[in-house]
Amino acid sequence: MQETTLTAERRPAGKHSAKHARKQGKVPGVFYGYGQENVSIQLDAMSLAKFLMTEHTLATITIDGKEHRVIVRDFDKDPVTGRLVHVDVMAVRMDRPIDVYVPIVFIGSPIGVRTKGGIFQHDMTEFHIKCLPNDIPAHLEVKIDDLDLNHAVHIRDLNYPNITILNPASESVCTVVIPKALESVLAEAQAAPTEPEVIAKGKEVAGEGEKAPEKK
Repeated sequence: MQETTLTAERRPAGKHSAKHARKQGKVPGVFYGYGQENVSIQLDAMSLAKFLMTEHTLATITIDGKEHRVIVRDFDKDPVTGRLVHVDVMAVRMDRPIDVYVPIVFIGSPIGVRTKGGIFQHDMTEFHIKCLPNDIPAHLEVKIDDLDLNHAVHIRDLNYPNITILNPASESVCTVVIPKALESVLAEAQAAPTEPEVIAKGKEVAGEGEKAPEKK
């Protein structure tokens, strides 16, 4: 687990205050959590952007001189400029599990792709997990080297220490599928007739252009 420190300032609630904060190079947001009242805050945009680019999961945030252990619960970006426009910061208790979403990182190259021409397909990009704040990972790895053609990794196949995955156990995480072109070829091969040529016992088949011997 990695951690950093951010400084937040109180601000008046409302759209006008949020707009003013952005003009000052700040990101407006809301601070809330265990035993905390909802507080409208603003954070330095550059410091927050750097924090979100790292693999940090927990942070210490200072408001009115008081420190709080927090996670960034959610944030919004401008779809055109990519600038941060809002952030939700949640206070956590280190002795109580919380549920969060963490990204999936696939490790390796499936055997079904390397040797059989399959296509790797990821069915999920993040896990919904529950754990103590100190155990929140930056991401969770899924090893896929042994994944064969027409096989999948499901939630029930995975186990991580001190972490509970909240997604349904039957949900598929990733699959190696048969390409459509190869699927058509295999289907045609299975459908093609394979009737053997039958030759009557005791008789020979005359070659092309030859006349069969007459009976005497």
